[in-house]
Amino acid sequence: MANDFDPHAADSTASPAPFLADSTDQREKASIAELVPKYGSSSATAWLEFERYKIWRPDTDIAPSAFRPVQGYMRRDPYVFAWGNPLVSDPAALEPTAKAFIQWVEAQNLRPIWACVDHDMEEVLGGEAIGWCTVNCIYEDVVDPAHVMEVTSEDAEFDGGVPSHLKDLKKNLRRAEKANVDVKQIKDGQWSDQDKLDIETGIEEWRKSRSGLQLASTSLQPWLDQEHRRYWVAYKDNKAVGILILTPVKGNQFQIKNAISFPDAPKGTSEAIIHGALKDLHEEQGSSEGPNDDRVTVTFGITASDKFKAVQNLSGWRVSALAKTYGKVAKGAGLLRRGDFRVCRHCALSSVGTKQETDADVFCAE
Repeated sequence: MANDFDPHAADSTASPAPFLADSTDQREKASIAELVPKYGSSSATAWLEFERYKIWRPDTDIAPSAFRPVQGYMRRDPYVFAWGNPLVSDPAALEPTAKAFIQWVEAQNLRPIWACVDHDMEEVLGGEAIGWCTVNCIYEDVVDPAHVMEVTSEDAEFDGGVPSHLKDLKKNLRRAEKANVDVKQIKDGQWSDQDKLDIETGIEEWRKSRSGLQLASTSLQPWLDQEHRRYWVAYKDNKAVGILILTPVKGNQFQIKNAISFPDAPKGTSEAIIHGALKDLHEEQGSSEGPNDDRVTVTFGITASDKFKAVQNLSGWRVSALAKTYGKVAKGAGLLRRGDFRVCRHCALSSVGTKQETDADVFCAE
């Protein structure tokens, strides 16, 4: 059984957040679940695991946001780790929201750290008003389903021959096809009791097949926030052998929340299920020739980078020391293997599609 790290295992009893003070407040949880797809990044989708993440909201409105901002965080004394950008309706509300959150944390004699934010939020935290040190040690892969369909078509042409990662992709797709792996989207109301049982059994077998320390911002809960998520299932002989879950985030984008093939799945199942979902998304877009900003894109979420770079207010020996420590932790915990997995097992879709290695997403520390 995998050894999953629980960020709250060693927590002291945390003071309640000013707004979401009662973990049984289902109405407030539902409200946050509605805000994440409209205003959240891939990092914010993790907050919906309310047993792992705590929620902060200010006591008063913060202009010009149309609603009171939301921030998910984890606490491990003496630190509070804010995860991702706060949810606001207007970027101009980021700075006053950050100041309010920091003030709230420091009032409890705790130290705030912000992780996995975008470029706008990094500039707020590292800017003159707050003056934090900011560093970059993560990236995010984003794919365009239309481009993936183009390069995986039978008549696709390439200068200099077919790239090796694309050859591997097509090889694994053929393997899944020969094994009669069938990928289907399962919509609301279409889940049978047997399908759900097969999925839950497959996930449990998959968990048992893993070994070593498992570090992740979320766990695999297939039915969490089900009303907002979309599901694709890979079948072999009418039995589920894999599942892919998409969750919507802001900017006409979906995040691949989970994509796994079960231990008894034929080779190529991982590639087939991701390719099948991207194909369906592409077909939904039709033949639209509109601006790229209007097209659906799919993100694999945040991944640890093999590079560590200082961004603001940090230089000299401290950068070298932090980079050395980060390298040891990332290697020891296997964080870099997650990116390798996407290239090797997930059919290099982060390379086949529109790869965006963004220095906008950064880890921010005081």
